[in-house]
Amino acid sequence: MRQFLSLLIFSTLFILPGISSAQYLCVNDKNGKKGAQNQDINKSMDAARDPLTRAFLRYRNSLAAVNTCQASSYTPGIKNDLYNLGTILAQGTKVKQIKKDCIEASLQREPGNQGYSCDGDTKKKFENAGASTPCLNQKTVDFLHFAVNQAISCMSTGRVPIDPRIVLKKFNNETAFNFYLAYSGGKGIGQLTSDPVNEIAGYYKGKKFVEGNGFHILESLMDSSNPACTPFKEILREDLKSPPPSPGSPKNYCDWIRPGDGIARNLIYSMGYYVHVRDNIIKPSVERRSTKFANNSETLSYLTLAAYGPDGPAGAKALIDRLRLNNNMSAAEVKNKIIKANAYVRQTEEKFAEELLPVMKENITDADKRGDTCVQ
Repeated sequence: MRQFLSLLIFSTLFILPGISSAQYLCVNDKNGKKGAQNQDINKSMDAARDPLTRAFLRYRNSLAAVNTCQASSYTPGIKNDLYNLGTILAQGTKVKQIKKDCIEASLQREPGNQGYSCDGDTKKKFENAGASTPCLNQKTVDFLHFAVNQAISCMSTGRVPIDPRIVLKKFNNETAFNFYLAYSGGKGIGQLTSDPVNEIAGYYKGKKFVEGNGFHILESLMDSSNPACTPFKEILREDLKSPPPSPGSPKNYCDWIRPGDGIARNLIYSMGYYVHVRDNIIKPSVERRSTKFANNSETLSYLTLAAYGPDGPAGAKALIDRLRLNNNMSAAEVKNKIIKANAYVRQTEEKFAEELLPVMKENITDADKRGDTCVQ
């Protein structure tokens, strides 16, 4: 059965370079309401030669080596489903993945804020509105979909898997997957600031290097045998020797937002910080009150999401105390209490249900709201 699926996947053709003019369409502006015309991001994507981009192109080229006659027999919907399934099998992991349709739906949102396109380390600032809105073509969006799911797979190795529904909701809330956004409040797809990066990679205090509390996250990535981690290893190898460029400095923005290594670095530190907070801060705090919920992945995921609010992990720990968790409570009850009590979690849920899902379908179910239909 697996061999049949692999044959079916690799005999499927999606939009390819030089094959169709559709690659020049703006996937993030399908109805033309944004007026997106700026091609700088797509050009930057074409120029990228980093390890993650090379991994993506190898995968994409494997899909290009197909029988185009067989490909033409599939409807676009089936082609897209096979592409999503192909991503999962190609990564050799059972970790669930975000569907490309849902990322594309998020990209239709209007996140606002200023963005940058990068030519090497040189950045050009633009307002994310009107004709200056960057056009993201199919190749760029395919890379984004590939990169996000590779990072989820890699950072789930050897631990409780990252819930892709939470990743989807968080990125939809903060940037709508517009990875080029950068301003004082955060950089790139994960809206990173210097604090979480220092918490993972460490920092210099004077001339002395202080190892981050989550430094083991990077070490586990380098030790991983998961092939999804391979391109990230090449990018982050130097970060084990000395801290990466600070995302807080405008001169370093491109290290965190450009297609290729910028996205790769942002994803790994964003998800590395997520699992660090979940496993080393939130879970021990929950364990002191309830062994039941310390082993409930959804509860831990939502409490970790609460840690991204203005009060940070300390606010999430205070919320755990206020919830008075005990083994007699239901998971649904606890989830509802978290959403009601934490403004950041509530905003994340609302933007997903009210701004992303209606782009995809008319009749929205509870499964849709949970994010179940956006992963496979």
